[in-house]
Amino acid sequence: MLVGKCRVMGKTEEPIRLLVVEDQLLFREGLKSLLKQHSDLQVIGEATTGAEAVNLAVTHAPDVILLDLNLPDIDGIEVCSRIKALVPVTRIVILTVNKDLPHLLRAMKAGACGYLTKDNPSEKVASTVRQVFHEGSSLEPLLADRLLAEFANPTHRKDDLYDAALASLSPREKEILKMVADGKPNKIIADELDISEHTVRNHISNIFQKLHVNNRTEATVIAIKKGLI
Repeated sequence: MLVGKCRVMGKTEEPIRLLVVEDQLLFREGLKSLLKQHSDLQVIGEATTGAEAVNLAVTHAPDVILLDLNLPDIDGIEVCSRIKALVPVTRIVILTVNKDLPHLLRAMKAGACGYLTKDNPSEKVASTVRQVFHEGSSLEPLLADRLLAEFANPTHRKDDLYDAALASLSPREKEILKMVADGKPNKIIADELDISEHTVRNHISNIFQKLHVNNRTEATVIAIKKGLI
């Protein structure tokens, strides 16, 4: 079941390039061995710490990262957030034993495109990687149902929705949102960022869509409420 909206890559004849981030040696080696059985998947690197994962992500810009949440140095959610800020085109699939909804929500807010529990068979891991790469995102049906039910709950706090929406913005979109909230017109924004007004309008349109707002005033309210300015 597809959830969320990530940048969609075109299909390619080249193998999907993977970075495996897992500190447990036996699980990591087993996962790599299973992935190597699929000719369309290529493990180009492995990391055992969050810092190493960020460095390898920046160096190699893998197509998909399989990321464990429980790393010895940096929380996996923070690692996800850092990588998405530095390498936004890379897709991240959280690989964990944790099925708690709060962890799922935090992962989605941090920019993860998939959330897979470690008790899944190897073929499920491979199919999830393919789905995330080609279609944008993937969640196990049970987790997807729980997430959708939570967001459908009328008592769900708007702040959580705002957090998730803001997390979906690119660094450039956040920068432009701040300038919009400061009351700067498109021409001034274009001049200060050295881009065209047409590009500014496209960014603002994307911001409105991601924040589910219709105008600059509504976008500014969210920016203020969440402390962007």
